[in-house]
Amino acid sequence: MSFYRTLLATLAAVAIASPVFADDSTMQNTSGSNDSTMQSSSSEQSSTATESKVNVNKATAKDLMKVKGLNAAKARAIVAYRKKHGDFKSLDDLANVKGFKKMKPDMMKELQDQLSVD
Repeated sequence: MSFYRTLLATLAAVAIASPVFADDSTMQNTSGSNDSTMQSSSSEQSSTATESKVNVNKATAKDLMKVKGLNAAKARAIVAYRKKHGDFKSLDDLANVKGFKKMKPDMMKELQDQLSVD
């Protein structure tokens, strides 16, 4: 009976890990054949990602977690504050959200560069 449990656990682990490693192997195959194309497309993606800002008045907690420097607790705190107090008038209002009051100014500046209140 122990053999079958071990076999089943191994198969389950392989099934779970396969999609994760499939992405890595795809990247290796493409990067080996066409390095210059891969580098230019990755630089285009990074510039597009930095240009698009997340709107704190419309974003869900999941969207906010994609912002560098925001974890799940802070993202939920932003959404909860917005539900209780209404839309943010400016990004300076983030200082009123729980978890942001003691944040260093340079970290707050980095967050504000990635967010908008349109």
